[in-house]
Amino acid sequence: MRGAAGGGSFRGSLLRFDELPPMTAPFRPAGPPVWLGAASEPGLRRTGRHYDGWMPYPPSADGYAGGLAAVRSAAAGAGRAADAVTPALFISVAVTGTVERGRELLTEFARASYGVPLEQIQALAAGPADVVAERLHGYVAAGARHLAVRIATAGLESQREQLEHVVKLKGSL
Repeated sequence: MRGAAGGGSFRGSLLRFDELPPMTAPFRPAGPPVWLGAASEPGLRRTGRHYDGWMPYPPSADGYAGGLAAVRSAAAGAGRAADAVTPALFISVAVTGTVERGRELLTEFARASYGVPLEQIQALAAGPADVVAERLHGYVAAGARHLAVRIATAGLESQREQLEHVVKLKGSL
């Protein structure tokens, strides 16, 4: 098989392709960065040794800080810079008038999306904008440098409203 950018053919044990068209070369010579969302000790060590980024969804900022310390320790132990892995966070957010309404929205979201109670979903922030921002600040203080925010709504009708709230949150972080 010739290089991916030049086209060619592929002959594997199960699949064979002839005359593959030329493909766009990756932006980075080594390919795109690969991130892992591990939380177990073996996964944290693996992230530090091999991956470019870490994006878990731990239920607390303290848990995030501990996980990030383990990732950085594993990176250093593998001869990489301790900060070689970009720290991020995956979190579900519901911005509402009250904490109670936020929990209700998160509960609806958890049941609609996963069919499980809210307590089984991790990394959540709900309630008034200042409460959600404070929760997000905790993760940033623990080391998160990128936030992947999932809008926690059970239906399309509230999605636009939530998107507008999250955009406003960004300015306070």
